Amino acid sequence: MFDLECLWNVVFVKKLGVLSSFWLLASLALTGCAGVASKTGDGAHSTQEKLVVAGLSQDLIYEYLLGDIAARRGDSATAAGAMTRAAELSSNLEITLRAFSMSMQAGQYEQALELSELLASIDPDHQAESALALRLQALIALDREEDVFNTLVALIDALPDLAELPQYIAQTLGRTPEPGRWLALIERVAIHFEDNPWVQLSAGWLAYRADEGDRAQATLDRALALKPGWEEVALLKFSHLRQNDDNGAVAAFAIDFLDRYPDRVRLRLAYGRLLAEWSDNLASLAQFEKLLEFDPQNIDALYAAGILSQGLALLDQAKTYFETLLEHYPQEDRSRLYLGQILSEQGAYDEALDLLREIASADLYFDVQIRVGFVLADAGRIEEALRHLADVTPKSQDEQVRIYLAREQVLRDSGQPEQALELLSAALIDIPDHPDLLYARGLVTAIMDRVAEHERDMRRLIEIDPENAHAYNALGYTLADKTDRLAEALELIEKALTLLPGDPFILDSLGWVHYRRGDLDLALEYLRLAMDQRPDAEIAAHLGEVLWQLGDQDQAIAAWQDGKQADPDNRVLKDTMRKFGQ
Repeated sequence: MFDLECLWNVVFVKKLGVLSSFWLLASLALTGCAGVASKTGDGAHSTQEKLVVAGLSQDLIYEYLLGDIAARRGDSATAAGAMTRAAELSSNLEITLRAFSMSMQAGQYEQALELSELLASIDPDHQAESALALRLQALIALDREEDVFNTLVALIDALPDLAELPQYIAQTLGRTPEPGRWLALIERVAIHFEDNPWVQLSAGWLAYRADEGDRAQATLDRALALKPGWEEVALLKFSHLRQNDDNGAVAAFAIDFLDRYPDRVRLRLAYGRLLAEWSDNLASLAQFEKLLEFDPQNIDALYAAGILSQGLALLDQAKTYFETLLEHYPQEDRSRLYLGQILSEQGAYDEALDLLREIASADLYFDVQIRVGFVLADAGRIEEALRHLADVTPKSQDEQVRIYLAREQVLRDSGQPEQALELLSAALIDIPDHPDLLYARGLVTAIMDRVAEHERDMRRLIEIDPENAHAYNALGYTLADKTDRLAEALELIEKALTLLPGDPFILDSLGWVHYRRGDLDLALEYLRLAMDQRPDAEIAAHLGEVLWQLGDQDQAIAAWQDGKQADPDNRVLKDTMRKFGQ
């Protein structure tokens, strides 16, 4: 096998043009590249003979070999000392850099400082900035604060507009045991360079590393004032506002910045993702749509817009996004998976199956098989779907659970709840107390009006996972829908909402429990909010019922029609419309 490290050594040496032919042989031999080294001279001589012939001193050869061997044995002090002597004897760039690294590792910081000065003398025209950077590391380790300040000033004077410099400075200071102790110093530097936005960014970075959020924000605001629209700084500020859990401040900053600089796609991507986390799906979709105006082939935005559109029942729109993905990124098999689901929802079952069978990615094999089962079921080929899913071989317990859940969903959606319940009960014997299986069985028993069994599974799920918002919501909704335990139901649903704020299905449950308690206006508020977030047939059924009871029959019928577009076969929607003669 060709050794790429050897190739790099050859290229590196030739590029520098400062090493002798001997050093080429030495560097190759000492890095284990005998095959390459043998081609550079007479193969009858040993490597050491070649070194001697090259005219380098025995002292240099000895010190370098000693340092290299000591390093390989983990003797950092001996390695650092020997390599430093080799650097002094050779005045060679590569040896000096290696000696510096070894000295820092061995805690020999004064020696490292001297090596940084040696580096500056080797090639003053090209190594001055590198020498300053190394000097900075040594001085920080030595805790020589005033010298650190002066070196930072010199480094910034030499490289005032280097984009990488702020992060280098912040990381160098931030890696110390107490990064906060350097804050005052870096703020002195920031005052010294008050008109340099890069320096303000350095101070902001370090302040965040030291958990000094207010000081960080102040320096970042100065950087943005000096360089308006600077996306790097905006992203950093956005990230740390998020860490403070101040949703209002995060949103206000993102909206203001993007209003002024609408083409900043990275911040818009981050804000769009955050809105999706908040379950504000319409607003999230709007951000990704805006992003695509400036970057039409952005793969992350196309995926996000497609998934959100699909979730909002905007199937034609979702289809367009995934088709665009395939046009520009034909290797993206996952987009075929999503597109296959959309085609199935639109009734194009054969087309969906053909597309799914085009997917060649081994990583997606299991997902494809599950999706094929669902498409067969959507096409009414229930028995074929069940056989297909039963024939899928799982490679892990997680995959086994997914097969159980897929088979259960096919049975439940095809009007076979007893068979679904039997399957899930058997699955829970096979994999006791699995949260997803417990939740699924709870859904089935709720459909079958077996409230006590439903409550047993949901209580057990809450016991296993006290932060499971869906368990609180499912139990609360069932109690609200099928019992008079409305106060208990409200408490459970409100608990769910604290765990998962903005979730449309929890908002739907909250609206429904308020409807059952007789507060129609509050119910309407929550149900409209839920429907805006996710156009769902069952949410539409509840919204229409509340509107009807409020005397707005036209709006009620319109809501039900919206629900029919999302899922024309939904049982709850059909029952609701039938109840009101529609």
